[in-house]
Amino acid sequence: MTKRVQHISQPDLELRAAAEAGLDRGEPYSAWAPKFQCLSELEIIHSPLDPEPPETLRIGAWNLERGTRWEAAQQCIETAALDVVLLTEMDCGMSRSEQQHTARALCESLGWHGVFAVEFIELGLGNPWELNQPRDDFNLAGLHGNAIISRFPLRQPKLLRDPISDGSWWHRRFHEARLGGRMSISVDIQMQSGPVTCIAVHLENNCAPDDRARAIETLLDWLGDSDQACVVGGDFNTSTIDPTEVDDPFRLRTRLGAEDPERFVHPQAFEPLFEVFADANFHWGTANATGVTQRPRERGYPKPPLGHIDWLFTRHLQATAPRIVSAVDDQGLTISDHELIVATLTIN
Repeated sequence: MTKRVQHISQPDLELRAAAEAGLDRGEPYSAWAPKFQCLSELEIIHSPLDPEPPETLRIGAWNLERGTRWEAAQQCIETAALDVVLLTEMDCGMSRSEQQHTARALCESLGWHGVFAVEFIELGLGNPWELNQPRDDFNLAGLHGNAIISRFPLRQPKLLRDPISDGSWWHRRFHEARLGGRMSISVDIQMQSGPVTCIAVHLENNCAPDDRARAIETLLDWLGDSDQACVVGGDFNTSTIDPTEVDDPFRLRTRLGAEDPERFVHPQAFEPLFEVFADANFHWGTANATGVTQRPRERGYPKPPLGHIDWLFTRHLQATAPRIVSAVDDQGLTISDHELIVATLTIN
């Protein structure tokens, strides 16, 4: 049962340390997940804004890579004149992002409505390249999740945890011990022609394309058959490969990219989730500009060949004016390792 709260529960350092010790002792994930109530909470961020329902909705989807540079991201959001943003990879109480609640900070700075939920409790300071530059030697809360923020009120907020990936990081093989799993957030926004359901999605990267397709099947079963307009957007990690099956996934991508230069920009033939969406009457052709949505950081990751892994899928909506907005600030510095994708939506 999902609980709506004003502030997400922040597990204390002792509980997180005990869970990490339990992981290293080989204790089952099921023994520890129920101890973290934040995994079943939705944090509601309130705003006094209550504008008239819009005729069109300018929507964005952005993996903000921890949200560390949320102030620069705000400038991009305002310049793109967005109404709602589906956010993934937002930190709360992590050393690597200066212990900030990055989704709340961005939302409140904009003066918008918001919803935030936890994807993972981080049991360490981050991934291997983040360990080299921690701000503190501890995480205040150790939370990492997704959010939806909007200038319009968010109604009927819901949380769906992906049962396929739940507990899939309960180990150290990926060099980042985590408790939790991928999840989606759903809200309704009232437009002049009716409500539209907006869903923020973050799919697993360390799995096979068939697993990502099953995650979308689960999401669509949860959504159910409906005539209500709907947009599903976020980071779908459509890499076309299972990186856990090879010793060097970057070498594999280099070989596959040389064999088919269009493979990673047009991954539809290699990722069955597109067929799953099509069978449910979702479309992506007019909602997404052609191009690469990954952006390498100064540290050199992600490594080329880069691909289109962030998407918007729409049902009962007309999508126009899609763009890929470069994730750089006015000084040319990188904001995230993902570009911002945007489109304008009108209910059919």
